[in-house]
Amino acid sequence: MAITYELHINNMEAASAENNLEDVVKIIHWLYTGKETIDEFDLYGEARGAVGLSDPSSDSFTAFADLTEEQVKGWVESQLDLDAIKSDIADQIKLQKNPPVVIKKNPWSGEDDV
Repeated sequence: MAITYELHINNMEAASAENNLEDVVKIIHWLYTGKETIDEFDLYGEARGAVGLSDPSSDSFTAFADLTEEQVKGWVESQLDLDAIKSDIADQIKLQKNPPVVIKKNPWSGEDDV
């Protein structure tokens, strides 16, 4: 199955007042996740960070209460290198599928691997 990716907005930092505008979003904290299901077992990867926004102009300003999830995600995605983030998440999942190191029982115990 293919990896499914999703952007989550964790929270936003806003200035209470700036340039005669109220609740001006300055920083958006985000989480980007990837999930792949193999034989009903879910494997996950993630990336997280924050993006800063430029000062808004009064003619294009959206009141904080009127912001939509899609709008805020668009602001974040416009500043991210999504190809690099998805590649990193895919690498995390690949390591879960094929771990470079595994835990093994002592050979003298007579038991199978852990």
